[in-house]
Amino acid sequence: MDEEELIVWQDVLDEIAAGRRAGLACPHCGARPLSVEDDAGASGPTRISCPSCRRFLEGRFGPG
Repeated sequence: MDEEELIVWQDVLDEIAAGRRAGLACPHCGARPLSVEDDAGASGPTRISCPSCRRFLEGRFGPG
């Protein structure tokens, strides 16, 4: 993922890091809510996706 795309998603990532996952808006199309899925708990990747425009971000966010 390039740095510009990460910057687009930064507000969403900040909200998730603060424990707020409900009602998040897509930074591309503004649709709500985003889907936030964690695979294998804290050790697996997290996928944040928009059901409307189908853009997504996937990775391990946070320490570890």
